[in-house]
Amino acid sequence: MDSVIKPWLWPYGECAAWEASSLKQAGEIANRLNKIGEVGGQADTPVFSPSHQTLGAVEYERCVSTGSIPTRDLPHDWYNGQVWLKFPQAKWQINARHIEDAENPLIQSANGRSRLRDALTLFDESGALLLTTDSTLPCALIHHDWPALFVVQRANWQDRARVLIFGHGLLDAMHQPHQGLCAKAIPVLVPTLNLTPGDLQNILVRAVAQIVDARNLSPLPVMGVPGWFDESAAPGFYDNKSVYRAKPTPQGASLHERLAFVWDGSTLALGKCVGQSLPVLQGEESPDSSEHSAG
Repeated sequence: MDSVIKPWLWPYGECAAWEASSLKQAGEIANRLNKIGEVGGQADTPVFSPSHQTLGAVEYERCVSTGSIPTRDLPHDWYNGQVWLKFPQAKWQINARHIEDAENPLIQSANGRSRLRDALTLFDESGALLLTTDSTLPCALIHHDWPALFVVQRANWQDRARVLIFGHGLLDAMHQPHQGLCAKAIPVLVPTLNLTPGDLQNILVRAVAQIVDARNLSPLPVMGVPGWFDESAAPGFYDNKSVYRAKPTPQGASLHERLAFVWDGSTLALGKCVGQSLPVLQGEESPDSSEHSAG
């Protein structure tokens, strides 16, 4: 495994990086993940089962619901396992919502997958949290104000924000990063960046419960995260309009608004930025906030 941890792997630990040369036999990724899970000792950790086939989306989710994760000897599946080991409750939440939605014949789309399942898949593959103590950063992300997000006070960005990559497909893609590589993020205003693993899990579980449409998620070009790639310090890096785009004109009702949350250490409340109809970002709760904080 890589001797120097990549900054985007901070939630997962120094042994999380993929190294193809370490594979010696078929099924080794599943076996290795199972050994890590045994050491961790979490009751909700699944079993990883060696697999050599690519399953259909619903078939895969039904296998997962039995507690067995089909796992190929691929970096994509290695990172899927890393996320399962670190945030099993959030992964189970995604699986449960997939299964419930897939079994409802009234909400199937032409391609067999609803908008909800598209959104859940997108977050599972490319999702991230922007955790920040600065209330201006969620608004900057939601409104595509890239200078405010990445450039203003860049020198102390790491003291005000952290990006937690949850999507295993994105973790895999970070091996060959390019400017167009983009997370689908949810900003969360937090009282401190020194969050416990339990805090991170609780935030993810509650955030996943609120996703209903892909348009709830904000694009976050990950190469622009200060401190992750040396290239982002070059003059004019953020001037690439094909990557750092203006926000599209909003369409649809509040159901499709970009999500933003406030975490107070025990509950997760919906919040808003200027131009949204959601409760205010600074923490004022909506009339039905009891639902927003439910796990």
